[in-house]
Amino acid sequence: MTLTEDLCGVDWREFCAMFRRADLGDRKPELAQAVFAGSYACCFAWDQPRLVGAARAISDGVTSSAIYDVVVEPAYQNQGVGRALMQNLLSRLPKRSVMLVSVHGKEGFYQKLGFRHLRTAYMLQENFGAWDSMGYFDDNVTTKP
Repeated sequence: MTLTEDLCGVDWREFCAMFRRADLGDRKPELAQAVFAGSYACCFAWDQPRLVGAARAISDGVTSSAIYDVVVEPAYQNQGVGRALMQNLLSRLPKRSVMLVSVHGKEGFYQKLGFRHLRTAYMLQENFGAWDSMGYFDDNVTTKP
């Protein structure tokens, strides 16, 4: 496995297909490319020539960061690819505060990396529909304005 930190060689259609195979939802290639291009740090895992994982982070570069879109091709999960992606990003981010949102069932992976559950995190979105239906909120407050 090889890690790279730039967008060169990424087939964004294949990235989106990997995202779907990993059961992380649908992405449009143009949007995926734009969010990775606008990120503070990116990391891609390759089993040459195949893309087998990716992750990105946003940051102010001083104190606060957030990690998004950690994805590993299902056939490559539980083989250290996700850990390598996370370690790469974490080595390049300020450590004072790094946040992320995990999909259900992957919380233990992030806990092994030192992340802790935060009871007071909040989110504001244009549309909470998908997040509500996937059970991401633990409150009984309606998300409708």
